[in-house]
Amino acid sequence: MAPVQPPAPNRLAALPGARLSCALLTVFTILLAWPSPPPALAAIVRPGYFALLFVFFWRTGRHSAELQGQPMQLVRCGFFVLWLGFTLAAVIHFAAPEPLHPAFDYLRDACERGAMFLLGTTLISYGLMLWIPQVVTSHRLLGEHVAQQTGRLQLAETTRSQLEQRLVDADRRGLLGELAATIAHDLRNPLAIVKGTAESLCRRQRSQAEVAQHTDVIRRNIEKADRTIASLIDLGRPRATAPRIGPAAETLAEVRDLVQVEARRRHLRIDVRVDGDPVVCADHTLLAQALLNLVLNAVQATPRGGRIELRARRWRLRGTTMTLLAIEDRGHGLAAEHRDRLFTPFFTTKASGTGLGLSSCRRIATELGGRLDLRPRHRGGARALLLLPATVAAPQPGVPCAAPTC
Repeated sequence: MAPVQPPAPNRLAALPGARLSCALLTVFTILLAWPSPPPALAAIVRPGYFALLFVFFWRTGRHSAELQGQPMQLVRCGFFVLWLGFTLAAVIHFAAPEPLHPAFDYLRDACERGAMFLLGTTLISYGLMLWIPQVVTSHRLLGEHVAQQTGRLQLAETTRSQLEQRLVDADRRGLLGELAATIAHDLRNPLAIVKGTAESLCRRQRSQAEVAQHTDVIRRNIEKADRTIASLIDLGRPRATAPRIGPAAETLAEVRDLVQVEARRRHLRIDVRVDGDPVVCADHTLLAQALLNLVLNAVQATPRGGRIELRARRWRLRGTTMTLLAIEDRGHGLAAEHRDRLFTPFFTTKASGTGLGLSSCRRIATELGGRLDLRPRHRGGARALLLLPATVAAPQPGVPCAAPTC
């Protein structure tokens, strides 16, 4: 849409008394141009006509300092001489006896058409002639100033475009850096599980069933790392999601099995509690990735011998059926000064953390049409709340949820 142009300034309003002077000049001109006006009317109107012009230019010169020069003085003097001449002619017309003496007749002709009239007209002409070079110089200086300002504006526009391009490049580099760090974080989790599982497998003699269980955990985490690498290869394409409806209990049990070895190494217990038969409509890979990050955070925050609880239940939000997944730990909880920055990229309270796990999980939750919140538990620890759609028609993302209390 084109920008709205400001209204043009009223040039008459910028001059004192301009509107009234124009109106009176129009009236005087009509009276003087009337066919065969009475001599008395012409004798009265002409002094008023030139008196009006003299007063107008006198007030205009005082109002504007740029006009206080020799040209304006000559113009004012010219109108003053014309006013004086026609005033004398009017006095002779009304005061001289009849028949008119030749001296008065000559003086009236000199005032109306002779020396005084020519003197006034010449003074006005001189003033206008002196004004012409000033107007030309002013226009030339104005043109040079406009050209300079245009050049400066073009230079400023070029500089602004360059700065915008630099900001865009910096933003792209920042996004690439954040993406690279996020992928590194997503690779570190399965590799850490593989490492812990391998160490647990080599720590003592295992039965064939235990070896198969450990090997299956290693295989699944390697497959997850491979999917993360594949997503890096497909960086130029948007992340494809294939939502499907599945039981929430199976998803929680699968994530629990992935971290079970790490939990046993830390002597932690992971319980899964499901109220009813809630289902989740989401991309299985993305959901498992987010839940794995959240559960690993809970594992790392829970002290040795503690307990982690994975819960699922149906939740109604503005008439829409949702599924609420909760990951609860019994760790040190959430410090009040850190709560506003928990989902800020690169913010972490861990010595070896990257600060991208929670921001990655929230981004995944948004892509799945849900919302992720992290809140302290009343009895200590923290609770991650992941609200997801239970049907194909996803709710509007980012809607806050009223979480249950414990």
